[in-house]
Amino acid sequence: MRTYDVELTVFGKVITRKTVDFNTDKELDVGNVFRSDIVIKPHQQGVRISSTVFTSNQDRAYKVALLFIGKMLDVLALKVNTSVFISNIDIRNLIDKNVVRAIIDEEEFKQCFEISRTLNLEHTAFLRALNWYRKGLYTDDPFDKFLAFWNSISVVAGKYHTQNERTRNGIINQIWNCFETLWGNSVSEWPNINNDRWINQHNEIRNNIAHGVIPVEVDYVEDVISRLENVQSVAYSFLKEWSARILHQGI
Repeated sequence: MRTYDVELTVFGKVITRKTVDFNTDKELDVGNVFRSDIVIKPHQQGVRISSTVFTSNQDRAYKVALLFIGKMLDVLALKVNTSVFISNIDIRNLIDKNVVRAIIDEEEFKQCFEISRTLNLEHTAFLRALNWYRKGLYTDDPFDKFLAFWNSISVVAGKYHTQNERTRNGIINQIWNCFETLWGNSVSEWPNINNDRWINQHNEIRNNIAHGVIPVEVDYVEDVISRLENVQSVAYSFLKEWSARILHQGI
C-alpha cells in the first residue's frame, strides 16, 4: 500500500482562475476515510485535477480517482448546468474558439466534494440520478440524451416516492407523486410541464428507446429532438429542488 498522485483532465465549459489547493475526506465506503490532497489547475479545455489515493497499485489508484472525481463532477454539473467530463482523448480541435466558461472558485469545489461525499454515504440513488443528468449534458446522441435526462427523474422517483396503492402501480405514478411532493396537486403549476399527459408521453418515449422499438422515421427522431430542451429543464428543476427541499443539500 502506498500513496499515489493521480491527475485527470476535466473537459467542459468550466475554469478556475488560479491554482486551487486543499484537502478533503474521501469516503467511498462507510468508515473507510482517507484524507486526499486536491490540486486543481486551469487548463485550455477545462481544468486539471490531481488527487492523492492510498491504495495497492497504480491501476487501482487511477480507478479510485476516476470514481472519486466523477462523483464530484456529478454535483458540479448540476450546480453550473453545463457539460463536464473526463477523457483520455485529445479533443483540442473539437473545442470552439469562442467559449463562455463558468468560473469555479475554491469554495465551490470544496462544496461539491463535500456534497458528493454526503450523497454517496446517505443518498446513493440521488447521486446516481446526478450521474445520469451529467451524461445527458455531455452526450451528443439525442436518444441517449433523452434517456439520460429521463432516467435522472425516474431514479429519484423510484427511490423516494411515497409508498401507497397508487405508486405501487409503477414509475409513472411514482414520478407523479414526487412532482406533487414538490409542486402541489395542480399540473398547471408544475414548471415547464404543459399537460397532464406529459409524464405518460415521455415515459413511453423512454420505453421505446430503451427497448429498441424506436420507429425508423425522420418525424419521430425530430419529435424526440424537439423535446430535449423541455425534458432537461424539468429534470434540472426537479433535481435542484429535491436536493434542496427534501435532502437539504443546496446544490
